[in-house]
Formats: sequence, C-alpha cells, structure tokens
Amino acid sequence: MLRCFVVLLLILLIPRYLDAQIQIKGRVVDALTGEPVENASVVLAKFDLRVTTNVAGVFVFSDLQVADEETISLHVRHEGFAYREFVLNDLDSLKMNYLDISPELPSGIAGGIIDEALADDDSESSSQEISALVSISNDVYLNTANFQLSPFRFKIRGYSSRHEQKYINGVSFNDQLRGVFNFTSVGALNDLTRNGDKINFHNPSSFSFGSIGGSENIIMRAGNYGKGKRFTVSLTNRNYYLRSIASHSTGLMDNGWAFTAVVGGRYAHKGNVEGTSYRNMAYAFALEKQWKAGEHSLSLTTFGSPIARGMQSASYQEAYDLTGNNLYNPVWGWQNGKQRNSKEMKAYDPTAIISYLWKPNRLTTLAAGLGIHYGMYGSTALNWFGSDPRPDYYRYLPSFSDNDPAIAELWRNKDPTVTQIDWNKLYYANLYSCTDGDGSAIYLIENRRSDLFEISFNASLSGTLYERLKIDAGIGLRTSVSDQYKTVDDLLGAKFVLDIDKFAEQDFPTSSDIKQNDLNHPQRKAIRGSVFGYEFLIDINSANFWIQNRHPSKWIDFHYGTKLTYTEFRRDGRMKNGRYPNNSYGKGTKHSFVDMAFKGGANFKISGRHFITLNLSYASEAPLAYDAYISPRISDKVLPDLKSGKIFSADVNYIFSLSAINGRVSVFQTNFNDQILRQAYYSDFERTFVNHVMGGLNKVHRGIEFGLAYKPNRRWTFYLLGTLAEYYYANNPEGTICYENARSENMNETVYLRNYYVGGTPQKAGVLKVNYFYKYWFFNFCVNGTDGNYVDIATIKRLVSNYTTVTPTDEESYEAYKILTSQERFKASFTLDLSVGKILYLPNKSSIVLGLTLNNVLNDKNIRAMGYEQGRLDLEAPRKFAAKYYYMQGINGFLNVSYRFN
Repeated sequence: MLRCFVVLLLILLIPRYLDAQIQIKGRVVDALTGEPVENASVVLAKFDLRVTTNVAGVFVFSDLQVADEETISLHVRHEGFAYREFVLNDLDSLKMNYLDISPELPSGIAGGIIDEALADDDSESSSQEISALVSISNDVYLNTANFQLSPFRFKIRGYSSRHEQKYINGVSFNDQLRGVFNFTSVGALNDLTRNGDKINFHNPSSFSFGSIGGSENIIMRAGNYGKGKRFTVSLTNRNYYLRSIASHSTGLMDNGWAFTAVVGGRYAHKGNVEGTSYRNMAYAFALEKQWKAGEHSLSLTTFGSPIARGMQSASYQEAYDLTGNNLYNPVWGWQNGKQRNSKEMKAYDPTAIISYLWKPNRLTTLAAGLGIHYGMYGSTALNWFGSDPRPDYYRYLPSFSDNDPAIAELWRNKDPTVTQIDWNKLYYANLYSCTDGDGSAIYLIENRRSDLFEISFNASLSGTLYERLKIDAGIGLRTSVSDQYKTVDDLLGAKFVLDIDKFAEQDFPTSSDIKQNDLNHPQRKAIRGSVFGYEFLIDINSANFWIQNRHPSKWIDFHYGTKLTYTEFRRDGRMKNGRYPNNSYGKGTKHSFVDMAFKGGANFKISGRHFITLNLSYASEAPLAYDAYISPRISDKVLPDLKSGKIFSADVNYIFSLSAINGRVSVFQTNFNDQILRQAYYSDFERTFVNHVMGGLNKVHRGIEFGLAYKPNRRWTFYLLGTLAEYYYANNPEGTICYENARSENMNETVYLRNYYVGGTPQKAGVLKVNYFYKYWFFNFCVNGTDGNYVDIATIKRLVSNYTTVTPTDEESYEAYKILTSQERFKASFTLDLSVGKILYLPNKSSIVLGLTLNNVLNDKNIRAMGYEQGRLDLEAPRKFAAKYYYMQGINGFLNVSYRFN
C-alpha cells in the first residue's frame, strides 16, 4: 500500500511561555520508496493556513503563536493519496510520526477515490482548534451521495446545477446564459481535474462568495501536479466502451518552471443504448512560472474536449412494453444497412486561462485570473412538412387505434419500418418533391446551434489582519455573447427547404407575410449549411463585488459576508419574423438588475471532535436571460414584471469526527421566491409549438440528511447515509402562453401548482456501503435506494380556466380533472454496486492500479430515472400517453488499468 511518512520536526524559538512563538517544519515522503512528495497540500487548521511542499517534500509554518499545552492539527492532501489528519499533542516531546495514506483508484472504481477512512490513524485528540471547515470539506454524505446516487439523477437538497458554482484557477465558469457549468468542456481530462478546493453549501471560501449548492475551484496550474506520467485505459459498456487518458507532468523544476500535458479520449461505435454512439478526443496544456520562492506565480492553461454523440430520447411506456426493451430508442433507423441517429450532439468549448498568484507573506494571497472560452454546441433533429416521422408518435401506437392487433404485432416483432425511423420513406418523399414538385424538402435534418463566447475576470484577496480575523474579498467581471440559430444539416435528397413557418402556413394560407421566418428575405430557399428558421444574439454583462469576514476562536467561529451584483442583458434579433414583425428584429430592450446577497454562520465547538454549525443566507438573483424571454426565437417579449428571484436558506448541522466514526446530521430548508419556470411543447389544439413561462413561482426545499463512516479497524469501513426531504411548489403562479404561429394572442393565466412536487430527482434516498482493504486489495459493496421521485408536471394541464366548471358533484368532469391533474410517483428503486481493485508496486518506483466495477447489479432495466408529462389535454388519448420516461441502464461493467511512473 502506498503510504506517506510525514516527518514533523518542531523547533522552539524561545523557552516555553504562554503564546510561544514556534515554527512547524516537516517533510512529506512516500512511505514505500522514501522519496519526497512534492506539491502535497498541508493545512494548519488552527490558523486556517495552507502551504504546499517543495521539491524536497518540505513544508514550513513560521512565527506561530501557540498557547502552552495546546494541540495542533495538520491536514495533508495530495493527488493519489487520501486526505489525512495528524494531531500534535505535545510541543516539547514531538517525535517522528507516520501517517498511512490510502492510494487513489481511478474514476469508475468505487467512486473514483478510496475513502480516507480506510487508512485512518487511530489517534484521538481533545483539541478545540480542529477546523470545522476541514471536516466539512471531507463530508461523508456529499462525497458518497454525489457518486453512488447519480444514476438515479439525485440532486443534493434538490438544488439545480445552476446553484453549484464552478471555478477553474479562480475564474468563474458557470455560463451566464443558463447558469450552468459545461462538463463536456473537460470530458476525458480526469487527470487534470483531480485537484481543487471544494466548499460545501454557503461555507466561507477564499475564491468565491459561494452559493447554496456549494462552490468548487478546480486547480489546473502546472505547478500543482507532481512529477510523473500516467496512462489509463478503461473498458465499459456505458455510453462509451473505451476510455484512455495519458498525462505527463514535470513538476515544479529548479528553475521555477512547470509543465503538464494531458490527452484523452472516449469512444463507442455503438453504445449500450441501441442507436447511440460516442466520439470524444480531449487535450490540455498547462504552463507555470514561479519566482521568489513561490511568492509570485504566472500560469497559462488551455484545454478542449470536442465530442460527438448519437443521443437517446424518452418514449412512452407502451413503446417500451411492445418492444420488450426499456432502453428502446426511437430516434434512429436503418439506412443502407447502417444505423443512423437523427439526434446527434456535437460540442467543442476551447478554453484559455491566464492566472496570477502573489503571496507577499504567509497570511496574504492575491489571486487574479482571466478566462476566455468559445462554446460551440449543436444538436440535430428531424423537421418535417408532412406526416410525423417519429415512430413512437402516440397516434401511431396500437392503443390509440383501439389496440389494433396488426399494429401491435409489428411492434412486438420489432419491424424496423414501424419501431424506428424509416429513412427510406423520408428520402422517397423528398425524391417525389424533386420529380413532381419544386424540390422543396418535406423532411430534413436541422442543426440547432447554441454558441457562446465569454470573457471572465476574477480577482480575490485573502488576508489575516490578526489571529482572530481573516478577510476574503473579490471582484468578478464578465461579458458574454450567445448566438442562437439553426442550420440545414441534411436535406435528405431535396434541393432546398423553404424558410417559412409550417404551422402559420396552415392557419393563415392567404397571408404571404405572416408565415415568413424572415421578412427581410421572404420565400428564402435554404440549402445545406444555410441559417434558417431563427437567429438571435443575447448580450450579457455582469459585475460583482463580495467580501466576507471570518472570526475563529477556541470555542466558537463566526463568518459573515455580503455580495453586490449588477447584471444586464438584451436580445439582438437577426431575422424579422412574420408573426412578430415589430419586436423580433434588431436590438431589443436592455434589462438591468442590481442584486444583494448576505450570508452568515457560526460553528460551536462542543469539543475538538464535535461541532454544531448554523448557516443562514439570503440572496436576490437576476433572472437568467435563458428564462426571461417568452419566445426568444421569434420575439423580444419578456415576462410581465420581470424581476430578480429571492432565495433564503438555513441549515443546522451536527458534525462529529472521532477515531472510529465520523459524519454529519443536518436539517435544512430553502425557500425560492419569484422564480421562473418555462416549458415548451406542441399543442394539438392550437396546432403549433407553445412556450409557457411562469413568473413569481415559489418553491420550498426542506429535509434531513445524514452521513456517517465507521471504521472499526484498518481493513473495514462502513458507510450509511440518507435523505428524507420534500421539494414542492408553494403557490399558484401567473403564467404567459405564447403560440409561435400567432394564431392567438399571448395569454396570461394562473396555473395551479401549489403543493405539487418538484420532479426530476428523488426526495428520499439512502446508501449502505462497505469497503474492505487488505494487502493492496480493495473490495467495495454498496446498496443504493431511492423513493419519492415524481414526474415533471405539464403546466398546460393545470390552467385555472380548464377547470372553472369542475365540481365534485359532476362525477364525469371531476374524474377527468383527477386524471389530468394527478402527479405520477415512481416506485421505490434499489441497485447494488460491486467493485474490486488491486495496486501493484513495481521495482522502478512505478505502480499499476487494476479495478473492476459492476454497477446497477440489482437493476433489470425497470427503474425509471426520470419522466415528464406531455402538454396534452386529450381525455380520449389513454392515460399511458400522459408522460414520457427515461429508464436507468442495466448492469454496467467498468474495467480499469492505470500505470503511473516517473
């Protein structure tokens, strides 16, 4: 087992007295080879100080004021090793101490990192100066739930990923359009994204004000990677079946330079779900220069991960039952003997970051970074001017035709012309248009593009004014331009596609203008690669300033902070739409918002191993431009009374960290007020696409969560964690309905949402996990379970006007009301994960990690991961057409081999 010996040499600068000035100096070395470990992170919890070891593995904390008989805690981290804590109990009689550090298994093996409790030392301390932040950052619940429950699409506290802030080298990378981090931008770059600072929930941080979902700063500076090379190959039956990653790092050299390079890729000609595919190549380069013994650092990091994927789509339960396959995928079909997917995603987000660090003294750090990225995202889809080509269109299913046995038999026999897209039929229809018509496309593939160019600047200053006061402050400046449009990807044999709205054409056949997508270019004939349908830009600018104070003491710690943010955005239409000629073209109205946020918390230290923490936060947040516009493709109109949303959050936590058991129990509640919810769907009644946007929406997320790890000895570790929560809508918001064919005026109406559950994530979950470690063998057994998972509701079914005449005395209408407004709850689900790993040490100071994981062992593809209601008010259609679902994949295997050498 790879271990670290941390040699701690204590030097007393003056004789013992109260508040002695001391120096703590030590060396981190590899337990197996005796070689120094460079770039290990060492945290002195009492002073909230952090240093990294130099090329000789040495670290130093100088000029520390420590009271007589006071205990000191050191926390050591390094890539490839588990987190460890070491306690100094006697400053006079300190001797050489040894810490066993468990090695890291590659991602995919038991969650990616062997838990630190596997190799914990058994020392116990009564120190009152152990930092609660260190304990929280190694939170048992969060570290386990995030990985083990991800197949269920579980969200911590029900929070959207919009509330999880991601930084890279101190630069914010949640995009300003949708508010989320683009994980595909770092796909297949695992070796580069292992290091970082994770701040849970709204706890204080040195790089960010924070968010209710937490903040993470991924460190990609070359000097943070130890010298060495790593090559990893993984085989699996997931969305891809081959993954490979190779990395090389020079470490920080004597001349102050460091260089790291990573290349990776993932590939599947045919994925686990029929009709899917996966092609991904990734690269990253990082260069850093340090001078004046690390006082100054300048780094450049650039990376990209172009990806192309054949996607899967949700479907009706009837389609799954008829095909006997809950992974049935309706978006592909056979063409010339090959599978062709109509829904292909391509994305590439090249990124460059320049960052600067200045540490004028051990108590002060100035960090600044400039990040530039250009995200290019496209997703193809079928479009048509004839009959619906989708094989699982509900009117084509047997039960819509009184369970026609002939149609049902074709489905059960999996006739590809019935169950899949019939590409030949589409080509023949276009061929007929070319021979007997003008060559206009009846069917085509369009590419819906969403490109985003962003420049972000962040700077932060962290300093300690005196022992009991630390100040963190920062600024952020961002500018973004989003370009939304679609192009002709494949005409499927046609000559061109006429750039008109097919729904407006059928409703206004005598109007030549209203059906035009661009009145500046009427009757435009779009060919392959041409922009058509819609195009608009959204310009977004923001600036923020934040500051927070931390007051640590022996018995209680306080922190509080505030943030001021200015946000503005506006739409710039590039097409003059025939349905909205007066507010679709050119620069629209600028919308601006000024928002404040406040947070505070206290950590009560019952003892050195027991804490009670309280956190409160309130924030107003400008609406995202993605949500604000009602129908941004065709109009500049926004929600009436557009305003910032408000979020109030509170939690109380009991945290404990003993020699054999550690964990957390928490009670939380978060109130979301004045939020926006948008849905888009096809209306059978209006015969057009509909955008339904609700403002002033209130939600409540509340519950209990707990997680504990028990390690009776060095070989066994047991984990138990769970969540009992409820996430629900708390009011009946006002909604605006926009019909894209302009057949009807926009309609404002109240929607019945109060007391419906928020769908898309389980509200009850639990994990029981067992780890066993013996002579470099790792065994893991894990049972995961969820309940309280609800389908996402369709707001169109809950308009007030739909049920103004419904009364319980009218049994027929009341029964229809109950059918249309009931919310489906998925059944409780359980899975079993098994994994085994082996670390082999070679005589040339290299190592090989072998691992095998089996996920979802108890899952026979009958677990619904998520579902969403259809926007249909049709009682004649069977209840089974009310929603579409995604099912969890069956048993997944993951075989991993990783070779690490100097």
